[in-house]
Amino acid sequence: MINEISELYGRRLIATNLSDQLKNDNRLKFTNGLKINRSWIICKRCGTQTKKRLAKLPNDQYYCPVCIQMGRIDTLNQLVYVEEPNQFEAVLNPITWNGELTPLQLQCSKQITQNFVDGKDHLLWAVTGAGKTEMLFNAINWALENGLRIALASPRVDVCLELFPRIQAAFESINISLLHGKSTMNYQYCQLTICTIHQLMKFYQAFDVLIIDEVDVFPYAGNSMLHFAVKNALKRNGTKLYLTATPDLDLFRMIKHHTISVSYLPKRFHNHLLPEISLLRQKKLRENINVGSISNKLIKIMRSKVEAKIPFLVFVPHINDLEILKRVLGKYFDRIIFETVFANDQNRLAKV
Repeated sequence: MINEISELYGRRLIATNLSDQLKNDNRLKFTNGLKINRSWIICKRCGTQTKKRLAKLPNDQYYCPVCIQMGRIDTLNQLVYVEEPNQFEAVLNPITWNGELTPLQLQCSKQITQNFVDGKDHLLWAVTGAGKTEMLFNAINWALENGLRIALASPRVDVCLELFPRIQAAFESINISLLHGKSTMNYQYCQLTICTIHQLMKFYQAFDVLIIDEVDVFPYAGNSMLHFAVKNALKRNGTKLYLTATPDLDLFRMIKHHTISVSYLPKRFHNHLLPEISLLRQKKLRENINVGSISNKLIKIMRSKVEAKIPFLVFVPHINDLEILKRVLGKYFDRIIFETVFANDQNRLAKV
């Protein structure tokens, strides 16, 4: 239930969630959630077109089946929103991070900040481990000083959970909201928001700056619904910053046609090259796993990591292989704890 008007600043939600005390507030703006034409219904929250025969309710009503997990939008209900007021007190130099950037990181950081100042879309193309988060700090600091509203969105919950404490530590005086599908944190109107891209479907012309992480991967890449959410959540004159280690063809086309500028950093902060993958083939892998056996070569590699006290991950072909491998490793490493995790694991977030 929506009880405070600030919960609607820059957000577009289903009107049935309004409390009685808010229903007559003259700041509220209402709109139909669905657009209906001869053959299709078009959802204003997710942008998806659905054939009318697939979205029909009784009494000639319609709903959007695509984003129903976020609450049903139908022809019986409206969406309600309030224009983003940017009611933030000026904070001089709110950054509390006192680390140092390398010369290459600093160059990228200055380019990002300048594009925020100029209101131009930009791409930070940097290898994994290059310090992309730290390169954002100066630009975020500038945006906060100037009263802009900022969102840092990622396709994955794991990334949001990792970013949240790091951004909190870098801007200790700033209230930061963390939003994702499994979040227990109540929504609050904040100048800085960290969220999954799916959560952007609840916003409408809210953000002056939108930073999108891992733009080349599932589920964002090629997903028209999430691209629509990004476009809707950004103000008409807002600025986008894309982050990736591996640009896709769409990003290269945007660079080629000068619709975005780019900062490129091919090295990590320590200037060492990225390690190359070495391939070790094992015959009859499936047969061995089924009988609870793994190769001596693999055990030797793992033992070297354990002895060097280096954490490591082991990926298996199937979920059912996890417990089998865990039992097998228990025979070789009696005092080492191995934990299993997979996408639908109920304790996944805590384990990660």
